[in-house]
Amino acid sequence: ITVGLTVLPQGLAYATLAGLEPQYGLYSAFVGGLMYALIGGCREVTIGPTALLALMTSRHTGHGGESGPHFAILLCFLSGIVELAMAVLRLGALVDLISLPVTVGFTSATALIIGASQLKALLGIRGGSGSGFAETIKTVIEKFGEARVSDSVLGFASIAVLLAMRKLKDIKTPADASKGRKTFGVAL
Repeated sequence: ITVGLTVLPQGLAYATLAGLEPQYGLYSAFVGGLMYALIGGCREVTIGPTALLALMTSRHTGHGGESGPHFAILLCFLSGIVELAMAVLRLGALVDLISLPVTVGFTSATALIIGASQLKALLGIRGGSGSGFAETIKTVIEKFGEARVSDSVLGFASIAVLLAMRKLKDIKTPADASKGRKTFGVAL
């Protein structure tokens, strides 16, 4: 249940990020989990779309259009073939050869690209064809005057609530004497 509650909204968001209809995100969340349940080896892993792969896919799907889903399916199939070949050749040990600075740089660049791709939606800016990091930032700067206040307020309020919820784990509560565990109640 927890995996479903996590993967399904992520799949919807990542499909939109990839320039596809939301139902393709549901397909990827379901089929990935089903295939891993049949042939996978770890029961705690979550298999499904990721933000970086959604952004990389969006370059080939053309943000919608008739051929977008076909390219996404082809890309998924070819990626699976490459991963299967790497598994057969036992090339997983090569990951250990990637240095920490490369991993940190890759992760930082990914965070910047994902953050920039969400700026237009956060500010309520319509239009603009910025598909890369620099183009997106340029579009946001050029159309900043067209930002919709209601979208911006809702977006920043949501971010504030999420950050406040993150701080809840730091609140210390007295131990419950009857059960020997911590309890905390929140009433809205």
